[in-house]
Amino acid sequence: MKTVKMMILTASIIALGACSSETQIEPQKVNVEQLQHNWKLTHVDNIQLATIINSSLHIDSDNKSSGNLGCNQFFGMAEFSNNQLRIGDMGNTRKMCEPLKNDVEMDVSEVLTRWANVMIDDETLIISNKKHSLTYQLADPITE
Repeated sequence: MKTVKMMILTASIIALGACSSETQIEPQKVNVEQLQHNWKLTHVDNIQLATIINSSLHIDSDNKSSGNLGCNQFFGMAEFSNNQLRIGDMGNTRKMCEPLKNDVEMDVSEVLTRWANVMIDDETLIISNKKHSLTYQLADPITE
């Protein structure tokens, strides 16, 4: 199973031309209003996935969160404190996913459901813990 996972990931990287971008953001104090947008996942652990995975995060002005983990939809309440974020009481759909999407889902879910560090600039959001780093780009603005 691990061999198949590595072959799929390697093939994906090669297919993307080994595109990888390491976004450098200076640490700064983040406020919850900066997070209240629509975000599209572009990288997991500096591996570009935006063209093959459709994962998103939406946090509204009431801190309700929703989005796509990679294959399944999720929802919960965003909790934010001291530049750390988690999605509390996360629920999600449970459909079967292809192996690469399933692996991405597991990583995204692990980061979002536990307290993780947040760094942000105008259009880039990085949420990371000791195991994984998720890089999101600002998507369509929220209209309420």
